[in-house]
Amino acid sequence: MARRSPAAVEIKGFGNDVNIILNADAAFSAIEAQLLKKLKNSDKFLAGVEVILDTGERVLNTDECGKLKEIITGKFGLVVSNVRCRSEESRTAVEEIGWNFEHRDLTEFEAKEKRKALVRKPPDEKENDTVLIKRTFRSGQKELHRANVVIVGDVNPGAEVVATGDVVVMGALRGVAHAGADGDDSAVIIALDLSPIQLRISEYIGRPPDLKLKTRNIPEIARVEDGSIVIEKLR
Repeated sequence: MARRSPAAVEIKGFGNDVNIILNADAAFSAIEAQLLKKLKNSDKFLAGVEVILDTGERVLNTDECGKLKEIITGKFGLVVSNVRCRSEESRTAVEEIGWNFEHRDLTEFEAKEKRKALVRKPPDEKENDTVLIKRTFRSGQKELHRANVVIVGDVNPGAEVVATGDVVVMGALRGVAHAGADGDDSAVIIALDLSPIQLRISEYIGRPPDLKLKTRNIPEIARVEDGSIVIEKLR
């Protein structure tokens, strides 16, 4: 079986930051096409959010930076707080179009530690346990566990559940759920009514299902596939 090519563009969450990450080896035309597609699919939850553009080792010229700005800011109205790049040529191009670049990049170790800091281990909670919670989460409430989390109740808009394992909601998930928060791409999110504001699995961010097409009261599962979060009926 042929190996899939890595994505030209990825949208990932690190802590509270939303990162748009460019593949250093992809053709720029592929980056433009995937960026347009992924931002279009994510515009519901990215509205008004500041993002970080991570170009990594990729070298960008002024024309390419201008095209990226036209897509990210011009077409979708997103604010780029800064650009993370290692190439001096890229940094010059970034400055020429009016963006700021970070003077220092997070190392991979620092990025992992930042993600781990999101989830604190409550007293007497063992790694890989499954935590059962029998209540409804209301706006402003947040639950964090280094375990799988099963909720018998609803997660309302404005509430958030974060787990290093799976998140299972035996009710309506209308708030924010983050599974695999320690970097586990195999984690899943399951709900009897999956209508979230935002989904995160590991570093990946997913858009809410299109409510116009949503069939109510059919359990669904969200998982990572080919660098994106996909949602399907639970079989």
